[in-house]
Order: sequence, then C-alpha cells, then structure tokens
Amino acid sequence: MWYVIQVAGGREEDTAALIRGQIPHGVMEECFIPRKERVKKFHGRWRCVEEILFPGYVFTATRQPEALFLSLKRVTRLTKLLRSDREIDYFCPLSREEEALIRSIGDPRHVTRLSRLQIRDNREEEGGGQNGRGWKAAGPGREILVLSGPLKNQEGRIVSCNLHKREVTVRLPFMGQETEVRMGIELVGEKKENAAFRKSVLKEADEKI
Repeated sequence: MWYVIQVAGGREEDTAALIRGQIPHGVMEECFIPRKERVKKFHGRWRCVEEILFPGYVFTATRQPEALFLSLKRVTRLTKLLRSDREIDYFCPLSREEEALIRSIGDPRHVTRLSRLQIRDNREEEGGGQNGRGWKAAGPGREILVLSGPLKNQEGRIVSCNLHKREVTVRLPFMGQETEVRMGIELVGEKKENAAFRKSVLKEADEKI
C-alpha cells in the first residue's frame, strides 16, 4: 500500500532523501515524490519542466506499515522536519481507489505527463456544454476535449482551464477527500504558439542527446 507523509512546504526533497537513507529496504519498498510536467516560457522559448504534483507530501510504498511507522519515529531529524503534534497528521494510508487513480495518471517514474487538449468556442455548438463526443464545458464560452495523455477519459474531473499558464485544475480523491491539483497541458490547434513550443522542446531534446 501507499502511505503519505505530510511535511513542511519546500521540505519534500530533504525529507525523501532522509527517509531513503535511514529506512531499511525490507521495511519500505519505495519512497518517492509524484511530479507533473508543465510548460513554461523562458526568454521567449517554451520549455517542459517538472514540478511537485502534491506539494507538502512524500509517498512511501510498504507492506509493513507498522514497522515503517516505528522506523520513522526513530529518525530524530525526520521528526523535526515533520513538525506535527499529532502523529496521525503526517502518516496516512491512501485507499486502493486513490492509489489506483494516482498510478493511472503517472508513468513508472511517478511523473504525470502533459495532456494534449483541443479548445473550441462552445457558442458554435447549439446548446454548448458536454456532449456525446467528449467535449466538456470549460468556463463561459469554451469547451475542451482531451485528445491524449493522463487526462484522457478523466474530463469530468477538470474544474477549470488556464490557457495562459498551459494548465488545468483537476479535482482528485486524496486522503479521504476531494483535493484540487494543477496539471500541465499542450494545446492542439494554436498553430503559431504550438509550433513554437514543439520546436523548442525538440531542440532541447536534441541538445540533451
């Protein structure tokens, strides 16, 4: 099962490194921080970057939660990083449904890749709103269709769409309640800007090779 450890904002990397270095592999199978891809514009060029998907949380996979919990309590530096008065606040299991959904939107490295979206003016369609072809209302005058990526068939979870920042806000079940996270998108149909983004990303990939 997956367990989440709540940490102070900005301490995710430090906490994960500490856990990996102090907890025996037999007690913990994996310690990771789910990430997401998103695009940002730097000096006029689009670049694909990775950011933390659930800020303030570190994920662990274990078949021995009690042993892992006791091991975590013995790490003095970790206790200081967590800064919590109640143990239950920072060590919680995810339900199987929550784990399955987060797995489905991530790759083997636990990175949620960009989803490719098409946007249209829903005033062009009589009645607007969601219809049988998968279009979903995305605010006044707009509809979106997910063509590919982790949001495919998850359109109903999209709450809002920020075209300027190339991201959507998605509502996901997490720790027994609904939480909103932002996920990166690539727009299809914007010929000028989309071509510039693809050219920038391809050039960056060639430079890495």
